[in-house]
Amino acid sequence: MKRLSKRVLAAIAVTGIVLVIVAVRFAMPAPKVEVVRPTSRDVVEVVVATGRVRALLQSEVGSETGGVVQEVLVREGDTVQAGQVVARLQRDELLEQMNAARAAVETATRELKQVSRGSLPEEIARARAELEQAEQVGRARLEAALQRLRQLEAGGRTEEIARAQAAVADAEARRKQAEADLRRSQQLFEAGALGRADVEKAETALKSARAAEESARAQLALAKQPARSEEIKAAQAEVQSARASLEQSVKAARANLQLLLRKPLREEVEVARARLRQAEANVRLVEERLRQRDVLAPIGGLVVRRNVEPGQSVLPGASLMSIASMERVEILMETDESNIPRLSPGQSAVVVVPAYREQPFRAVVTQVGPEIDSQRGVVTVRLRPVQIPSFLRPDMTVDVSVEVKQLKAALTVPVTAVVSRSGDTVFVVENGKVRAKPVRVLAKGEETVAVEGLSSEDLVVRQALRVKEGQKATPQPAGGRQ
Repeated sequence: MKRLSKRVLAAIAVTGIVLVIVAVRFAMPAPKVEVVRPTSRDVVEVVVATGRVRALLQSEVGSETGGVVQEVLVREGDTVQAGQVVARLQRDELLEQMNAARAAVETATRELKQVSRGSLPEEIARARAELEQAEQVGRARLEAALQRLRQLEAGGRTEEIARAQAAVADAEARRKQAEADLRRSQQLFEAGALGRADVEKAETALKSARAAEESARAQLALAKQPARSEEIKAAQAEVQSARASLEQSVKAARANLQLLLRKPLREEVEVARARLRQAEANVRLVEERLRQRDVLAPIGGLVVRRNVEPGQSVLPGASLMSIASMERVEILMETDESNIPRLSPGQSAVVVVPAYREQPFRAVVTQVGPEIDSQRGVVTVRLRPVQIPSFLRPDMTVDVSVEVKQLKAALTVPVTAVVSRSGDTVFVVENGKVRAKPVRVLAKGEETVAVEGLSSEDLVVRQALRVKEGQKATPQPAGGRQ
């Protein structure tokens, strides 16, 4: 009996403990679950991806000619204008050629000016004096030669000697007078009372007087001795020489005078012009060669790469640097091919450069695809910035958010409230229990989702992954945060 009583008492005790536990369990409140009510707001659905900046116009800069680089005037990152000199090849030799070519132009210009203006009055007066002098001197020489020949042929008679002596005296007197006349003319010329032509005329007269005196003395010497046959032959040769010299000198002097009177000569002017044209052509040729030594930027933009340093030898056409125009750029964005139905040209996007997050800018989709990378399952989307920021650079990495859908005053819940389990689903708290409720997602924003299938009175679980359908729950307001 005692053992039975103990067993009964033990069973009664265990039963009591179980009843207490059950009573405590049913007495505990349901766990609190953070809930929100759907709210009406504007929702922008975006496709987010990473992209890069590409310049639509990028040019390699090369030299038209080869040579040694003298200086490079820009660095990577510099902004240049179209036509700006960005590098220069050595050109010392060409600069020397240019100096010589310009000097030749100056000389040719002076020559053309000289032949085009005609003869100066003093040049014509000088030519006339030279013609007169040639005639006087030549005739005096010829006359002296003739007299000598006649004397040699006549022999040395007394009357001839007397005449020869008288001729010598007369010639000497004439020579002295000519010397005096020349001194007087020079004095008057220095005083400005006579012209140069008068002085030259006096000089010619003195030369003639001296020649006549020499001839007279020679004739006197001949008259004093009988002439030999060889002397007569020599005198005859002298006469012929004097006559030929007279004709030649007079002819040359007269031709020179006529030439001066006919100036400017058309043929001389044409020759001078041709020389000037050739000299100017040489200058242009050297200028072109010098121009080719200056390497110019073909476009304006940003120097993105520099391949050359001073002292390097380069070949014609070799790339010295690369310039990208920042006036026309595009953004290349790759996104999953599943987003193709949601993307189309004309959609607006927000672009953020990681280094300048506080300065986002807008862009517009210009092209979707058409090529698809089958290995990675991505499609390329091209966008055009509405305004190009000054900090943008080629090949920069950017974050792109394309606005693919906009809804006005849509009923929204937090993104974390929607799960995809055989369709889009949210959890609501009704009568102290969690219940699954199917919805249709209309648009997804970064933090909220526009849905259909809820009312503004529903208590939607904020963190859908933290609850299970059917569990008890005490709704806890999320303080209006979504």
